[in-house]
Amino acid sequence: MNRVITTALLLTVVIGTAGCGAGKADEPAPAVLEQVESKNEIPGTWQTVSIGYDVDGELQPEYYVRFDSSQIVYGHMKDGDFVPDHSDEICSSEMTAAGGRRVQAQNARGVRYTYQTSEEDEGILEYYETWDEDAFPDNYSGGASLILCDAVSAETK
Repeated sequence: MNRVITTALLLTVVIGTAGCGAGKADEPAPAVLEQVESKNEIPGTWQTVSIGYDVDGELQPEYYVRFDSSQIVYGHMKDGDFVPDHSDEICSSEMTAAGGRRVQAQNARGVRYTYQTSEEDEGILEYYETWDEDAFPDNYSGGASLILCDAVSAETK
């Protein structure tokens, strides 16, 4: 009986630690998924470059986006308040050599993607539908990239 319980617990730990490691077989997972710090890694409210809908004659971005310690939260603005819609799990977050941020996440469908600070403008997070930096040029999406909202300060969460 103890062997069964021990095996079940070990299996639970292995599955739990795999987390974001399961995904597309054609993309290598990072050797070590880094721990995300408990603070907001990328402050402020961001918005997608693509336009998604119209509210009272004003075009709105497809999503507004906020980062917390473990998730990328996608939502909309309603009467000036951020209303979450869905979130994706942050699997890795690190500083880049250029002093920006790189956040790798995975959505509920298993798609792995990267947001990385633009080298030209720290107010832009470029979107790549891959974790493999060598494949960035073929997996870049300008419309899914994010820009920091002017109306919200970088200190606001």
